[in-house]
Amino acid sequence: MSVAGDGAFDIGKWVSAGWALFLRDIAMSVAILLVVIAPIVCLCVVGYLGVIVMAIPGEPQSGVPRVVSTVMGAVLGAVVLIAGLVVPALQAGVSSCFLNGIRTGRLKADSLWAGFRHWWACTWVCGLLTGGTILCLPLGFLLVGIPLLLGLNTLYWISLFRIVDKGRGGMEALSFAYRVLRRRLWSMLVYSLLVFSLMTVGVMAMYIGVLISVPLGYGILAASYDSLSKEQEPTP
Repeated sequence: MSVAGDGAFDIGKWVSAGWALFLRDIAMSVAILLVVIAPIVCLCVVGYLGVIVMAIPGEPQSGVPRVVSTVMGAVLGAVVLIAGLVVPALQAGVSSCFLNGIRTGRLKADSLWAGFRHWWACTWVCGLLTGGTILCLPLGFLLVGIPLLLGLNTLYWISLFRIVDKGRGGMEALSFAYRVLRRRLWSMLVYSLLVFSLMTVGVMAMYIGVLISVPLGYGILAASYDSLSKEQEPTP
């Protein structure tokens, strides 16, 4: 699907490019994804166990001393902190791998640490936009809240790609993402909704589908970022 008179916004081309990249090297696509999924799953399991333990009354008959609940509370806080400090950089690293794959035609894992090379930019941009998303969640029940949440999500994924692509810092990445979003506001919002809906469909397929839908989604987003970045900064 292309926007009339707008050759740079070609969803069909982006889907084809993402799908071709995934099929070209399925094993590497899944392996790169697992680098992000494995830590997140471990953090979620620890956090889930912490919540369960803290929910048990600290009475003698429960068999759970209060000190255990206190320690688990501290562990739960550490899990949230670690997730906030590590996950954005890992997501940016995966974005870098798929972006290089779109540009070179081959997926490699050597870009996985690109997010940590720009750790501060990835972290504060993620914190800012995630905080904005949390504040806007109550508006999601209203019609005005849905495009707002989609807009923040769109700014997030474009910014991460921009940071690992150019390495110029979070402010430049946010400025670039805002220009892209403003240029085609409603098209970009609908596009982000479609791609992230695709990526979450895998969760419904006994979670195994995530190994297909999420790498495919990253490939599609990488193809779209590559195309839109060339439009914003045309090659002389």
